[in-house]
Amino acid sequence: MTHPLTYVGRQTSRSDGEARRLVILEATLRLIVREGIRGVRHRAVAKEADVPLASTTYYFKDIKDLISDSLTFFAEKTLWMNEGLESRSFELLKEIDGLAKEDKHSELLVSNLAQFISEHIREQISHRDNRILEAAFHEEALRNTQLADAIKRLDDSFLSTIGRFFELLGSTNSNADAHQLLALIKYLEYKYVLIECDEANDTELEQVVASTLHNIVHSI
Repeated sequence: MTHPLTYVGRQTSRSDGEARRLVILEATLRLIVREGIRGVRHRAVAKEADVPLASTTYYFKDIKDLISDSLTFFAEKTLWMNEGLESRSFELLKEIDGLAKEDKHSELLVSNLAQFISEHIREQISHRDNRILEAAFHEEALRNTQLADAIKRLDDSFLSTIGRFFELLGSTNSNADAHQLLALIKYLEYKYVLIECDEANDTELEQVVASTLHNIVHSI
């Protein structure tokens, strides 16, 4: 990321203080999953974290700082997973390049990409709490400019990864391709988390992904 996410609450150099701060952030995330952003209050967080109320107000005087740092804490874990996804996607690109060296526009490419992305979406929706957190943070960002800036930088990191992938495929419009695919992924994650996806949805999921990828790949 060009501008790394940073914490805005009070920091500490002591290991016990850092451990307590992380306990508070974890408790905040659990509250958001159960009650949404509106459930984040100093007293509620202290109870959930099983720490004195003074601890939450010490590290986070403003409740907006607590919400912002909770997003940053969540985003750090999300970005770590994104690095793994990026590594696997470029490994897949090498495999496909070997299989379809003469025709990168083949259905083999579309099929492999569709399977890869569908598996990623299934993995994402299996972590339902994380998808709830994403939705909650995005909604709150409409009213919180500090949060909006952090989410924009987080989303940009995913767009950059997808964009580089399409660029290596030869796309001259990789940024637009990345926006199209990320929008589809986010929509499908939301849809299937909302309806608590079961195995009956697998065929539909892969068909939707394959159709979109077909259009993108054959325009390269």
